Amino acid sequence: MMRSLRLRLILLVGVAIVAASAVQFITSFRTAMAQANKLFDYHMQQMALALQDSPFQQEQWYASPHDNDNAFEFVIQIWTEDGVRVYQSRRYSVLPNQGVLGYSNVTLDNGDWRVYGVRNETRMIQVAQKLDARSNRAISLAMNSLWPSIPVLLLLLGTVWWVITAALTPLDRIGRDLANRNADSLAPVDATGVPQEVSRLVAEVNSLMGRMVQALQAQKRFIDDAAHELRSLLTALTLQVKTLSRARDETARAQALTRLQGGVDRASHLLEQLLALARQDPLSESSPGVLVSLADCVEQASEEMTPLALARQIELRYGTLPNTRVRADAESLRMLVRNLLDNAIRYTPERGLVQIKLVTDEGQAILCIEDSGTGIPPENRDRIFDRFYRVPGTNVSGSGLGLAIVKAIADRYHASVELGQAALGGLAIKVKFPLPEGVAQ
Repeated sequence: MMRSLRLRLILLVGVAIVAASAVQFITSFRTAMAQANKLFDYHMQQMALALQDSPFQQEQWYASPHDNDNAFEFVIQIWTEDGVRVYQSRRYSVLPNQGVLGYSNVTLDNGDWRVYGVRNETRMIQVAQKLDARSNRAISLAMNSLWPSIPVLLLLLGTVWWVITAALTPLDRIGRDLANRNADSLAPVDATGVPQEVSRLVAEVNSLMGRMVQALQAQKRFIDDAAHELRSLLTALTLQVKTLSRARDETARAQALTRLQGGVDRASHLLEQLLALARQDPLSESSPGVLVSLADCVEQASEEMTPLALARQIELRYGTLPNTRVRADAESLRMLVRNLLDNAIRYTPERGLVQIKLVTDEGQAILCIEDSGTGIPPENRDRIFDRFYRVPGTNVSGSGLGLAIVKAIADRYHASVELGQAALGGLAIKVKFPLPEGVAQ
Protein backbone atom coordinates (compact mmCIF):
# COMPACT_ATOMS: atom_id res chain seq x y z
CA MET A 1 0.00 0.00 0.00
CA MET A 2 1.47 3.32 -1.07
CA ARG A 3 1.58 6.10 1.49
CA SER A 4 1.90 9.74 0.59
CA LEU A 5 4.69 11.55 2.41
CA ARG A 6 2.87 14.83 1.78
CA LEU A 7 -0.33 13.60 3.43
CA ARG A 8 1.58 12.08 6.34
CA LEU A 9 3.42 15.34 7.01
CA ILE A 10 0.26 17.41 6.68
CA LEU A 11 -1.66 15.08 8.99
CA LEU A 12 1.09 14.98 11.60
CA VAL A 13 1.64 18.75 11.58
CA GLY A 14 -2.13 19.35 11.40
CA VAL A 15 -2.75 17.11 14.41
CA ALA A 16 0.00 18.94 16.32
CA ILE A 17 -1.53 22.33 15.42
CA VAL A 18 -5.05 21.22 16.37
CA ALA A 19 -3.79 19.75 19.65
CA ALA A 20 -1.89 22.93 20.47
CA SER A 21 -4.93 25.02 19.55
CA ALA A 22 -7.14 22.83 21.74
CA VAL A 23 -4.80 23.29 24.70
CA GLN A 24 -4.72 27.02 24.05
CA PHE A 25 -8.52 27.09 23.68
CA ILE A 26 -9.08 25.25 26.97
CA THR A 27 -6.59 27.44 28.79
CA SER A 28 -8.08 30.62 27.34
CA PHE A 29 -11.62 29.42 28.07
CA ARG A 30 -10.83 28.72 31.71
CA THR A 31 -9.10 32.08 32.00
CA ALA A 32 -12.07 33.84 30.39
CA MET A 33 -14.49 32.05 32.72
CA ALA A 34 -12.45 33.06 35.75
CA GLN A 35 -12.30 36.66 34.56
CA ALA A 36 -16.06 36.69 33.89
CA ASN A 37 -16.78 35.40 37.40
CA LYS A 38 -14.52 38.06 38.87
CA LEU A 39 -16.31 40.67 36.81
CA PHE A 40 -19.75 39.52 38.02
CA ASP A 41 -18.58 39.43 41.65
CA TYR A 42 -17.15 42.92 41.32
CA HIS A 43 -20.39 44.14 39.75
CA MET A 44 -22.44 42.64 42.60
CA GLN A 45 -20.19 44.29 45.16
CA GLN A 46 -20.47 47.71 43.50
CA MET A 47 -24.26 47.44 43.30
CA ALA A 48 -24.52 46.57 46.98
CA LEU A 49 -22.22 49.39 48.07
CA ALA A 50 -24.08 51.89 45.87
CA LEU A 51 -27.40 51.01 47.60
CA GLN A 52 -26.20 51.38 51.16
CA ASP A 53 -27.65 54.90 51.66
CA SER A 54 -30.76 54.63 49.44
CA PRO A 55 -34.27 54.70 51.14
CA PHE A 56 -36.52 51.81 50.05
CA GLN A 57 -40.05 50.94 51.05
CA GLN A 58 -42.17 47.80 50.58
CA GLU A 59 -44.43 49.40 48.04
CA GLN A 60 -41.42 49.88 45.78
CA TRP A 61 -41.15 46.15 45.18
CA TYR A 62 -40.65 45.38 41.54
CA ALA A 63 -43.41 43.47 39.86
CA SER A 64 -42.94 42.41 36.23
CA PRO A 65 -45.26 40.20 34.15
CA HIS A 66 -42.13 38.65 32.58
CA ASP A 67 -40.61 37.31 35.79
CA ASN A 68 -38.57 34.23 35.00
CA ASP A 69 -36.54 32.13 37.35
CA ASN A 70 -33.97 31.73 34.57
CA ALA A 71 -33.58 35.48 33.96
CA PHE A 72 -30.09 36.84 34.02
CA GLU A 73 -30.73 40.08 36.01
CA PHE A 74 -29.41 40.45 39.51
CA VAL A 75 -31.88 40.24 42.40
CA ILE A 76 -31.50 42.92 45.07
CA GLN A 77 -33.00 42.50 48.53
CA ILE A 78 -32.87 44.96 51.46
CA TRP A 79 -33.77 44.25 55.09
CA THR A 80 -34.09 46.59 58.03
CA GLU A 81 -32.17 45.89 61.17
CA ASP A 82 -35.36 44.28 62.53
CA GLY A 83 -35.27 41.68 59.70
CA VAL A 84 -38.11 43.23 57.70
CA ARG A 85 -37.54 43.08 53.95
CA VAL A 86 -38.26 46.52 52.54
CA TYR A 87 -37.10 46.04 48.98
CA GLN A 88 -36.93 43.28 46.37
CA SER A 89 -35.96 44.09 42.78
CA ARG A 90 -37.56 41.01 41.15
CA ARG A 91 -40.33 38.58 41.98
CA TYR A 92 -39.10 35.02 42.55
CA SER A 93 -40.95 32.16 44.14
CA VAL A 94 -37.82 31.28 46.11
CA LEU A 95 -35.00 33.69 46.98
CA PRO A 96 -32.02 33.46 49.29
CA ASN A 97 -32.81 34.62 52.82
CA GLN A 98 -30.80 37.16 54.66
CA GLY A 99 -27.34 35.62 54.81
CA VAL A 100 -23.79 36.29 55.85
CA LEU A 101 -21.79 39.32 54.90
CA GLY A 102 -19.52 39.11 51.85
CA TYR A 103 -19.62 36.42 49.19
CA SER A 104 -21.30 33.06 49.61
CA ASN A 105 -22.97 30.29 47.62
CA VAL A 106 -26.47 29.15 48.50
CA THR A 107 -28.37 26.09 47.22
CA LEU A 108 -32.19 26.42 46.96
CA ASP A 109 -34.98 24.42 45.33
CA ASN A 110 -34.70 26.49 42.15
CA GLY A 111 -30.89 26.13 41.86
CA ASP A 112 -27.62 27.49 43.13
CA TRP A 113 -27.13 31.18 43.87
CA ARG A 114 -24.15 33.47 44.23
CA VAL A 115 -24.82 36.00 47.02
CA TYR A 116 -23.06 39.12 48.21
CA GLY A 117 -24.18 40.89 51.36
CA VAL A 118 -23.22 44.19 53.00
CA ARG A 119 -24.61 45.99 56.11
CA ASN A 120 -24.80 49.67 57.03
CA GLU A 121 -26.15 51.21 60.25
CA THR A 122 -29.85 50.53 59.48
CA ARG A 123 -30.04 48.05 56.61
CA MET A 124 -28.78 44.74 55.27
CA ILE A 125 -28.31 44.85 51.50
CA GLN A 126 -27.95 41.59 49.56
CA VAL A 127 -27.35 41.06 45.81
CA ALA A 128 -27.96 37.56 44.43
CA GLN A 129 -27.54 35.94 41.05
CA LYS A 130 -28.36 32.42 39.88
CA LEU A 131 -25.17 30.46 39.06
CA ASP A 132 -26.81 28.89 35.99
CA ALA A 133 -27.49 32.32 34.50
CA ARG A 134 -24.01 33.45 35.45
CA SER A 135 -22.38 30.35 33.88
CA ASN A 136 -24.38 30.71 30.67
CA ARG A 137 -23.45 34.33 30.39
CA ALA A 138 -19.81 33.65 31.21
CA ILE A 139 -19.65 30.86 28.64
CA SER A 140 -21.21 33.16 26.05
CA LEU A 141 -18.64 35.86 26.79
CA ALA A 142 -15.78 33.37 26.72
CA MET A 143 -16.92 31.81 23.45
CA ASN A 144 -17.31 35.22 21.85
CA SER A 145 -13.71 35.97 22.73
CA LEU A 146 -12.48 32.66 21.28
CA TRP A 147 -14.37 32.50 17.97
CA PRO A 148 -11.75 34.63 16.12
CA SER A 149 -9.14 31.90 16.74
CA ILE A 150 -10.95 29.46 14.43
CA PRO A 151 -10.20 31.38 11.18
CA VAL A 152 -6.60 31.69 12.35
CA LEU A 153 -6.45 27.92 12.87
CA LEU A 154 -7.84 27.27 9.39
CA LEU A 155 -5.40 29.76 7.89
CA LEU A 156 -2.52 28.06 9.69
CA LEU A 157 -3.56 24.63 8.40
CA GLY A 158 -3.77 26.01 4.86
CA THR A 159 -0.33 27.55 5.23
CA VAL A 160 1.09 24.21 6.40
CA TRP A 161 -0.44 22.50 3.36
CA TRP A 162 1.10 25.06 1.02
CA VAL A 163 4.53 25.01 2.70
CA ILE A 164 4.79 21.19 2.70
CA THR A 165 3.59 20.96 -0.90
CA ALA A 166 6.14 23.59 -1.97
CA ALA A 167 8.92 21.83 -0.04
CA LEU A 168 8.15 18.49 -1.73
CA THR A 169 7.95 19.95 -5.24
CA PRO A 170 11.60 18.98 -6.05
CA LEU A 171 10.81 15.38 -5.09
CA ASP A 172 7.79 15.39 -7.39
CA ARG A 173 10.02 16.73 -10.16
CA ILE A 174 12.60 13.98 -9.55
CA GLY A 175 9.84 11.35 -9.51
CA ARG A 176 8.47 12.56 -12.86
CA ASP A 177 11.99 12.65 -14.29
CA LEU A 178 12.68 9.04 -13.27
CA ALA A 179 9.23 7.86 -14.39
CA ASN A 180 9.77 9.26 -17.90
CA ARG A 181 13.16 7.60 -18.38
CA ASN A 182 13.83 4.43 -20.29
CA ALA A 183 16.27 1.65 -19.39
CA ASP A 184 19.18 3.46 -21.08
CA SER A 185 18.65 6.80 -19.31
CA LEU A 186 21.23 6.76 -16.52
CA ALA A 187 22.07 10.46 -16.42
CA PRO A 188 22.42 11.95 -12.91
CA VAL A 189 19.28 13.27 -11.24
CA ASP A 190 19.04 17.06 -11.13
CA ALA A 191 19.43 18.01 -7.46
CA THR A 192 18.47 21.68 -7.91
CA GLY A 193 16.27 22.88 -5.05
CA VAL A 194 16.33 19.54 -3.23
CA PRO A 195 16.09 19.91 0.59
CA GLN A 196 19.23 19.18 2.55
CA GLU A 197 17.59 16.19 4.24
CA VAL A 198 17.02 14.58 0.82
CA SER A 199 20.23 15.70 -0.88
CA ARG A 200 22.14 12.68 0.47
CA LEU A 201 19.53 10.33 -0.99
CA VAL A 202 19.80 12.07 -4.37
CA ALA A 203 23.60 11.93 -4.17
CA GLU A 204 23.49 8.18 -3.45
CA VAL A 205 21.05 7.64 -6.34
CA ASN A 206 23.40 9.54 -8.67
CA SER A 207 26.35 7.54 -7.34
CA LEU A 208 24.44 4.31 -7.96
CA MET A 209 23.63 5.43 -11.50
CA GLY A 210 27.29 6.25 -12.06
CA ARG A 211 28.27 2.76 -10.93
CA MET A 212 25.58 1.27 -13.14
CA VAL A 213 26.94 3.21 -16.12
CA GLN A 214 30.43 1.87 -15.42
CA ALA A 215 29.08 -1.66 -14.95
CA LEU A 216 27.09 -1.51 -18.19
CA GLN A 217 30.07 -0.12 -20.08
CA ALA A 218 32.29 -2.87 -18.65
CA GLN A 219 29.71 -5.51 -19.57
CA LYS A 220 29.40 -4.08 -23.05
CA ARG A 221 33.16 -4.21 -23.51
CA PHE A 222 33.19 -7.73 -22.12
CA ILE A 223 30.43 -8.86 -24.48
CA ASP A 224 32.14 -7.20 -27.43
CA ASP A 225 35.47 -8.80 -26.57
CA ALA A 226 33.89 -12.20 -25.89
CA ALA A 227 31.94 -12.02 -29.15
CA HIS A 228 35.16 -11.18 -31.02
CA GLU A 229 37.07 -14.05 -29.41
CA LEU A 230 34.24 -16.53 -29.98
CA ARG A 231 33.79 -15.35 -33.57
CA SER A 232 37.51 -15.84 -34.26
CA LEU A 233 37.43 -19.24 -32.58
CA LEU A 234 34.34 -20.35 -34.51
CA THR A 235 35.90 -19.12 -37.74
CA ALA A 236 38.99 -21.21 -37.02
CA LEU A 237 36.83 -24.23 -36.18
CA THR A 238 34.87 -23.76 -39.40
CA LEU A 239 38.09 -23.67 -41.42
CA GLN A 240 39.38 -26.76 -39.64
CA VAL A 241 36.14 -28.61 -40.37
CA LYS A 242 36.46 -27.69 -44.05
CA THR A 243 40.09 -28.78 -44.01
CA LEU A 244 39.05 -32.08 -42.48
CA SER A 245 36.36 -32.61 -45.12
CA ARG A 246 38.87 -31.97 -47.91
CA ALA A 247 41.55 -34.28 -46.56
CA ARG A 248 42.49 -36.88 -49.21
CA ASP A 249 44.50 -39.33 -47.12
CA GLU A 250 44.60 -40.61 -43.58
CA THR A 251 47.64 -38.56 -42.63
CA ALA A 252 46.03 -35.26 -43.66
CA ARG A 253 42.79 -36.34 -42.06
CA ALA A 254 44.55 -37.18 -38.77
CA GLN A 255 46.33 -33.79 -38.76
CA ALA A 256 43.11 -31.91 -39.45
CA LEU A 257 41.27 -33.90 -36.78
CA THR A 258 44.01 -33.11 -34.25
CA ARG A 259 43.80 -29.40 -35.04
CA LEU A 260 40.00 -29.55 -34.81
CA GLN A 261 40.19 -31.28 -31.43
CA GLY A 262 42.61 -28.60 -30.24
CA GLY A 263 40.22 -25.90 -31.41
CA VAL A 264 37.32 -27.56 -29.59
CA ASP A 265 39.43 -27.79 -26.44
CA ARG A 266 40.33 -24.13 -26.69
CA ALA A 267 36.66 -23.22 -27.19
CA SER A 268 35.67 -25.30 -24.17
CA HIS A 269 38.42 -23.70 -22.08
CA LEU A 270 37.37 -20.22 -23.22
CA LEU A 271 33.75 -20.87 -22.29
CA GLU A 272 34.79 -22.19 -18.88
CA GLN A 273 36.91 -19.09 -18.31
CA LEU A 274 34.05 -16.80 -19.38
CA LEU A 275 31.64 -18.51 -16.97
CA ALA A 276 34.20 -18.34 -14.17
CA LEU A 277 34.78 -14.64 -14.83
CA ALA A 278 31.02 -13.95 -14.82
CA ARG A 279 30.60 -15.76 -11.49
CA GLN A 280 33.48 -13.87 -9.90
CA ASP A 281 32.45 -10.43 -11.10
CA PRO A 282 32.68 -8.14 -8.03
CA LEU A 283 29.49 -6.34 -9.16
CA SER A 284 27.41 -9.50 -8.76
CA GLU A 285 25.78 -10.44 -5.49
CA SER A 286 28.13 -12.29 -3.16
CA SER A 287 28.12 -13.85 0.28
CA PRO A 288 30.47 -12.45 2.94
CA GLY A 289 32.45 -15.69 2.89
CA VAL A 290 33.69 -17.93 5.71
CA LEU A 291 37.07 -18.52 7.32
CA VAL A 292 39.11 -20.61 4.89
CA SER A 293 42.63 -21.98 5.17
CA LEU A 294 44.60 -20.26 2.44
CA ALA A 295 47.40 -22.84 2.78
CA ASP A 296 44.99 -25.72 2.07
CA CYS A 297 43.67 -23.93 -1.03
CA VAL A 298 47.23 -23.37 -2.29
CA GLU A 299 48.16 -27.04 -1.77
CA GLN A 300 45.00 -28.31 -3.49
CA ALA A 301 45.44 -25.98 -6.48
CA SER A 302 49.12 -26.97 -6.74
CA GLU A 303 48.20 -30.65 -6.86
CA GLU A 304 45.71 -29.94 -9.65
CA MET A 305 48.35 -28.05 -11.68
CA THR A 306 51.12 -30.61 -11.10
CA PRO A 307 50.32 -32.63 -14.28
CA LEU A 308 50.68 -29.51 -16.45
CA ALA A 309 53.96 -28.63 -14.72
CA LEU A 310 55.30 -32.17 -15.21
CA ALA A 311 54.29 -32.14 -18.87
CA ARG A 312 56.44 -29.03 -19.36
CA GLN A 313 59.20 -30.34 -17.05
CA ILE A 314 58.74 -27.40 -14.72
CA GLU A 315 59.47 -27.70 -11.02
CA LEU A 316 56.60 -26.51 -8.83
CA ARG A 317 58.16 -25.66 -5.48
CA TYR A 318 56.65 -24.68 -2.15
CA GLY A 319 57.73 -25.45 1.37
CA THR A 320 55.70 -25.69 4.57
CA LEU A 321 52.95 -23.10 4.38
CA PRO A 322 51.66 -21.33 7.51
CA ASN A 323 48.10 -22.11 8.54
CA THR A 324 46.70 -18.74 7.48
CA ARG A 325 42.96 -18.22 7.35
CA VAL A 326 41.11 -15.56 5.39
CA ARG A 327 37.42 -14.79 4.91
CA ALA A 328 36.46 -15.98 1.42
CA ASP A 329 35.06 -18.89 -0.57
CA ALA A 330 37.34 -21.94 -0.81
CA GLU A 331 36.52 -22.74 -4.45
CA SER A 332 37.16 -19.12 -5.47
CA LEU A 333 40.56 -19.15 -3.73
CA ARG A 334 41.51 -22.42 -5.45
CA MET A 335 40.49 -20.91 -8.78
CA LEU A 336 42.62 -17.83 -8.08
CA VAL A 337 45.69 -19.96 -7.28
CA ARG A 338 45.07 -22.28 -10.27
CA ASN A 339 44.96 -19.34 -12.68
CA LEU A 340 48.12 -17.83 -11.20
CA LEU A 341 49.94 -21.15 -11.49
CA ASP A 342 48.56 -21.82 -14.98
CA ASN A 343 49.81 -18.41 -16.12
CA ALA A 344 53.23 -18.95 -14.51
CA ILE A 345 53.65 -22.49 -15.92
CA ARG A 346 52.61 -21.50 -19.46
CA TYR A 347 54.98 -18.54 -19.62
CA THR A 348 57.95 -20.33 -18.05
CA PRO A 349 60.33 -22.14 -20.41
CA GLU A 350 60.72 -25.91 -20.08
CA ARG A 351 62.85 -27.10 -17.15
CA GLY A 352 62.07 -23.85 -15.40
CA LEU A 353 60.94 -23.14 -11.84
CA VAL A 354 57.72 -21.83 -10.31
CA GLN A 355 57.88 -21.02 -6.60
CA ILE A 356 55.01 -20.39 -4.14
CA LYS A 357 55.39 -18.43 -0.89
CA LEU A 358 52.82 -17.61 1.79
CA VAL A 359 53.59 -15.24 4.66
CA THR A 360 51.71 -12.93 7.04
CA ASP A 361 52.76 -9.35 7.62
CA GLU A 362 51.05 -6.32 9.20
CA GLY A 363 47.56 -7.77 9.25
CA GLN A 364 47.80 -9.25 5.74
CA ALA A 365 48.23 -12.70 4.27
CA ILE A 366 50.61 -12.37 1.29
CA LEU A 367 50.57 -15.04 -1.42
CA CYS A 368 53.51 -14.68 -3.80
CA ILE A 369 54.04 -16.76 -6.97
CA GLU A 370 57.34 -16.32 -8.85
CA ASP A 371 58.58 -17.92 -12.06
CA SER A 372 61.80 -18.10 -14.01
CA GLY A 373 60.22 -16.99 -17.26
CA THR A 374 60.75 -13.86 -19.30
CA GLY A 375 58.44 -11.71 -17.16
CA ILE A 376 56.29 -8.82 -18.36
CA PRO A 377 57.75 -5.47 -19.44
CA PRO A 378 56.73 -2.62 -17.07
CA GLU A 379 54.98 -0.74 -19.89
CA ASN A 380 52.58 -3.68 -20.40
CA ARG A 381 51.72 -4.30 -16.74
CA ASP A 382 48.92 -1.73 -16.55
CA ARG A 383 46.77 -3.75 -18.96
CA ILE A 384 47.69 -7.23 -17.85
CA PHE A 385 44.42 -7.63 -15.92
CA ASP A 386 42.23 -6.53 -18.83
CA ARG A 387 40.00 -9.18 -20.31
CA PHE A 388 41.39 -10.92 -23.42
CA TYR A 389 44.60 -8.89 -23.23
CA ARG A 390 47.72 -10.67 -24.43
CA VAL A 391 51.22 -9.28 -24.07
CA PRO A 392 52.44 -8.39 -27.57
CA GLY A 393 54.97 -10.84 -28.97
CA THR A 394 53.87 -13.86 -26.92
CA ASN A 395 53.15 -17.10 -28.71
CA VAL A 396 51.74 -19.03 -25.74
CA SER A 397 48.19 -20.30 -26.23
CA GLY A 398 45.57 -19.01 -23.85
CA SER A 399 42.31 -17.11 -23.53
CA GLY A 400 43.68 -13.91 -21.99
CA LEU A 401 41.24 -14.28 -19.09
CA GLY A 402 43.35 -15.94 -16.37
CA LEU A 403 44.67 -12.81 -14.69
CA ALA A 404 41.33 -11.02 -15.21
CA ILE A 405 39.71 -13.80 -13.17
CA VAL A 406 42.42 -13.43 -10.51
CA LYS A 407 41.72 -9.69 -10.27
CA ALA A 408 37.96 -10.24 -10.08
CA ILE A 409 38.29 -12.75 -7.22
CA ALA A 410 40.75 -10.49 -5.39
CA ASP A 411 38.40 -7.51 -5.69
CA ARG A 412 35.52 -9.65 -4.50
CA TYR A 413 37.30 -10.33 -1.20
CA HIS A 414 38.99 -6.92 -0.83
CA ALA A 415 42.46 -8.21 -1.70
CA SER A 416 45.08 -6.37 -3.77
CA VAL A 417 47.23 -7.74 -6.61
CA GLU A 418 50.73 -6.42 -7.30
CA LEU A 419 53.16 -7.22 -10.11
CA GLY A 420 56.92 -7.14 -9.74
CA GLN A 421 60.22 -8.61 -10.82
CA ALA A 422 60.95 -12.07 -9.39
CA ALA A 423 64.33 -13.03 -7.95
CA LEU A 424 64.16 -16.02 -10.32
CA GLY A 425 64.20 -13.62 -13.28
CA GLY A 426 60.58 -13.79 -14.33
CA LEU A 427 57.33 -12.31 -13.00
CA ALA A 428 56.34 -12.07 -9.33
CA ILE A 429 52.67 -11.72 -8.50
CA LYS A 430 51.64 -10.87 -4.93
CA VAL A 431 48.06 -11.17 -3.70
CA LYS A 432 47.50 -9.51 -0.32
CA PHE A 433 44.45 -10.62 1.66
CA PRO A 434 43.24 -8.74 4.77
CA LEU A 435 43.36 -10.96 7.86
CA PRO A 436 40.07 -11.19 9.80
CA GLU A 437 40.08 -9.18 13.03
CA GLY A 438 40.06 -11.10 16.28
CA VAL A 439 40.90 -14.46 14.65
CA ALA A 440 43.99 -16.28 15.84
CA GLN A 441 46.16 -17.51 12.97
